[in-house]
Formats: sequence, structure tokens, C-alpha cells
Amino acid sequence: MSLGLLNSGIYNNKPEKFQRMLEIALIDTNRLVNLVNDILDLERLDSGRAVLEKTSCQAIDLMTRAVEGIQPIAKTQNITLTINLSEAQVWAAADAIIQTITNLLSNGIKFSPPHSTITLDAQMEGKFVLFQVCDRGRGIPADKLEAVFGRFQQVDASDARDKGGTGLGLAICRSIIEQHGGKIWVESILGEGSTFYFTLPVAVAETI
Repeated sequence: MSLGLLNSGIYNNKPEKFQRMLEIALIDTNRLVNLVNDILDLERLDSGRAVLEKTSCQAIDLMTRAVEGIQPIAKTQNITLTINLSEAQVWAAADAIIQTITNLLSNGIKFSPPHSTITLDAQMEGKFVLFQVCDRGRGIPADKLEAVFGRFQQVDASDARDKGGTGLGLAICRSIIEQHGGKIWVESILGEGSTFYFTLPVAVAETI
């Protein structure tokens, strides 16, 4: 629509409105590109065409790399990202798990108040490692705790417009974790925050 208005020439003599229409067109184009990329990622994962090459990974390294990638966005929102020390090792596709953690952090940043903290943790639990991403955001209603992992799901219908995102981030997380043989879920208290959990298999030393 923005490009159509610009092409019509009605803003040729109104540089401020012309610039604003360009900004809107760029935002909408980027949103469309992100949506297409997320759909393609999800389809590849669900169809099995995406090959996840798993290796032994340090949980702390995966969390650190995810935090380093999203730290600039957290700083603009005055949100602190904290990682608890962990010696756990997992059998996982590193890039896919970093993407999962990044998606969860991005989600937490969107819905957390300024000057709050998001905490990451990973601890051994039997044959699995339990990861946690805990925020102090607005929380999720009890009847939405499972639905948020579905495609194009938002807790509030206005979130896609106000907060951005494609509504596929958590669905991608679920697909990645399930392909690792793990589980993902969320627990939340309205007004106090949410904690997203996922499990990954413990890395077992190879025997000769």
C-alpha cells in the first residue's frame, strides 16, 4: 500500500510524508521476509529435510553465544541477560539450539519491562539437561501456555503489530527440541513473569 501511494505521486511535494511511507514500506518488507524465512525453516524442520548434525556441546557455550548475539537488542531495552554457571554437556546441533535460545530470549525481551533481568540456566537431570529462560515480564494466561507453541499464535492479538515477530518463533523452538528428543514447555504467573523450559539429551562419551 505504501509503495502504491508513493508510485501515485501524491507525496512528491511532501518530503516528510514521502519519507514516512518509505519507512513503512521497509518495515513491512522486512516483516514479510522474516515471515517467509520462518515458514521455510519450519517446513524444513517438520519435513525432515533439515539435517541436524549433533555433536557434544557445552551448555554454557550455547547460552553464551545466544546472549552475545542478542545483547545489543537487550541493551536498547535496558534489560540485563544473566547466565548461571553450568558444567552440563548436551548432544545437540549447536546452531539450532543457539537459535532456540535466541528465540526464547527475543520473546522474553519483547515482553519484559525495562531494567529487569532475564536469567538463563542449564542443569543435569538424569539423562537430560534442563534449560531455563526466566523473565519478569507480563506473564501468560493459563489457557495459553500450550497454545503459544502453535503456528501464528500470539497471547494478545495486538502483539504481532505492537511487538513485531511472525508468530512462528516458538513453533520453530518446539520443532527443534522435539527433533533432539527433548521437550519444551512454559510456566507462568500473570504479572510476575514466565519461565521457558526445554530438555536435551546429555552428551555421552564415545567409546572405541
